Amino acid sequence: MGIALSLLGPSVSYLEDQLGVSAGVVGILFAVIAASNFFGALIGGRWVTQWGGHVVLRIGVVAFSVGVLFIALASTYVYAAIGAALIGSATGMTDASMNIMVVWARAGKSGPALNAMHLLFGVGALFAPLIVDQAISFTDHLWPVSIVVGFFALISIAILGRRDSPFEPEHATDIHRPELPTKVVAQVAVFFLLYVGGEVGFAGWIHTYAEDQGLGGSNPAFVTAVFWASFALARLVAIPLSKIFKPLTIVGWACGFSLVGLSIMIVGDSNAFSIWLGAGVFGFASGPQYPTMIAMVDEKLSLSAQTTAWIVGAAAIGGLIVPVSIGSLIDTVGSTSMPVVVLGVCAVGFVWVFVVQRSISRASGLHRTSVLRQA
Repeated sequence: MGIALSLLGPSVSYLEDQLGVSAGVVGILFAVIAASNFFGALIGGRWVTQWGGHVVLRIGVVAFSVGVLFIALASTYVYAAIGAALIGSATGMTDASMNIMVVWARAGKSGPALNAMHLLFGVGALFAPLIVDQAISFTDHLWPVSIVVGFFALISIAILGRRDSPFEPEHATDIHRPELPTKVVAQVAVFFLLYVGGEVGFAGWIHTYAEDQGLGGSNPAFVTAVFWASFALARLVAIPLSKIFKPLTIVGWACGFSLVGLSIMIVGDSNAFSIWLGAGVFGFASGPQYPTMIAMVDEKLSLSAQTTAWIVGAAAIGGLIVPVSIGSLIDTVGSTSMPVVVLGVCAVGFVWVFVVQRSISRASGLHRTSVLRQA
């Protein structure tokens, strides 16, 4: 899934030449992925309660593998768009299903498990630019990428066939973890919209940004890999840290450091060292935010399948708005707009973390008081 969802960014230049379109037009494929990801998440949230999470994962794995094949072999923009739609919808349903199942299996203590699961996404995303770069270098095409994704898809399906899916635990009204109120769902969804918008906007366009700033050869691919390597490393580090620190502490510091990484790139003004360092710092800061925010909610409030699906869907909307906006700006004012836009989005996200935490604590406290009064 990490390879499939991160394929497009390092393939922008290749697809421009192959399809005969501009970077902005290729950027519309980010919107296709994000829009279909939204609907895929909602469908996955419904199916996971009806058929079981592993059934949904099998469908998703097959679908995004076919989507990668469409993009790899695309000779027209229509085929690339079909591939993007398959990747988006399939990764949406798998993302929602995996997060739901981990929360159900580790109710109230999901932080380490969520970071471990999301770590493997980061590992796949790390290899995506390297695989794309080598595929184009040796074959002038992307078809080797589809072979790699297909191979891991077969392994995943085989593993899923040997395990039972976790289902939503049945329990009495819990004084400590009431259901997530609608207002808090909306506020959490806004955070994920901002976070994923910034992450996908950066990851999708860092390759193009590095090329435009004068990094030649395979260096743009390596810069993208540095981002994803530090991203994955942060999720690895977050596994033990989530057993020591509160989720708010991890998310708050991570959001703050993401602003530092982007500021390094902006102040560096096309300096090669600032690009490498900024990508690494921003990747490390971005890594733990997604799983740890889910853990922050799960710590005090119960997440249902549909609630989680809406949150993942909101993240997809962020992945639509920000990357497409950056693509349009690159066509008009240049790629230096990328870190500036992402900085603005992440700054709002940093402030919003504390809005979410306040609402979570208030909802949990009100429920506890209500139960005590009834007793």
